[in-house]
Amino acid sequence: MKINWLSAILIPFSLFLFYSGYLSLHNALTTNAIESRLEYFSTQSHPILRPNDAKLGELNPNVSTSLAHGLNSFVLFNQWLSYLNGDEAYSSESIALLTSSAHIRPTWSNTYVELAKLSSNSALAHEYQQFALKFGPYMPTSQLLMIDQTFTNWPTSDVKHQVEASKNLVTIARIWRHRPALNTMITYSEGKSRMCNLLAFNNLKVQACG
Repeated sequence: MKINWLSAILIPFSLFLFYSGYLSLHNALTTNAIESRLEYFSTQSHPILRPNDAKLGELNPNVSTSLAHGLNSFVLFNQWLSYLNGDEAYSSESIALLTSSAHIRPTWSNTYVELAKLSSNSALAHEYQQFALKFGPYMPTSQLLMIDQTFTNWPTSDVKHQVEASKNLVTIARIWRHRPALNTMITYSEGKSRMCNLLAFNNLKVQACG
């Protein structure tokens, strides 16, 4: 009788471990494939979609078994797909996944950076930006968000933020490993002309500025 009870407990537990391991492996492989494509998109001037990119974007992650990094990568990947296909980004679903990511890993600044970009509520976007700067003050993604927001809203930004954003822009522009992210940010920023003028004044050439 004891053996039967033990078997009744161990068999479901073993099946649970096997299924959890399968999901973890599946999520890891999917995230690695997405990360590879994200690197390609961000480093190419004219990225080209592959036939299986659409299928990769349809692999909606399981929130209960996914890591925060995987959810963020999935959102970024689908934003690239929408942009390259000329489609409207699905903000509501992206925000839902990023919100889940924030619950899984509440101190990861990158999640708040993406939430700030997607939020249509200016007050909420500002709150997300503050969280990004709080949890990752020296992270390039947090600094690039602050630079973008400051230069985009230059007339209404206070002098302290203008000086800080200008210093950070020049500093990041001098670090080559940050150039792809910097180019992407400048390309789509409404404050592009101001940033390019400042970089030119400091004799810094960035691809996005021509």
